[in-house]
Amino acid sequence: MKTLLLFIVIAIPVFSSAQPANSNASTFLEGGKTLIELIKVIKPQKSALSPAASYQNPDSCSIKRVADISFLNKTNKVIVVSMYFRTGNVYEEQELSLRVSPSAQESLYDLRAGIYKYKMESDCDGQRTILHEGELKLAPCEKAVKDIKG
Repeated sequence: MKTLLLFIVIAIPVFSSAQPANSNASTFLEGGKTLIELIKVIKPQKSALSPAASYQNPDSCSIKRVADISFLNKTNKVIVVSMYFRTGNVYEEQELSLRVSPSAQESLYDLRAGIYKYKMESDCDGQRTILHEGELKLAPCEKAVKDIKG
């Protein structure tokens, strides 16, 4: 391709002297402009080839596959939240527990993304009553807020 363009650039002065004397210089300039536009179209853009343009810095949370979750207590009781990570069909024995005061919000950061079983219990005078129990799924980089209602 470069050889063809080099040949065209060399051939223009050779053939331009063979043109009749009454030819207009503007036609020659228009031909040169057309050639330059053709080169611009054929030549690849530098920004498309540069490695800096194609590199994207991924978030560390997507690499680590972690997420954050917050629990907002909208009751007037102390709530204890227990969470267990699910691996396949079983839950890990390691418990993540959190004590949330009335009208307060507590958070767990950098949890492994995946499915968790959670249990919310009210803690009144040393006796625990289960308010809600279920599963929740945390996606990487998610910042979930779960409301606790009485």
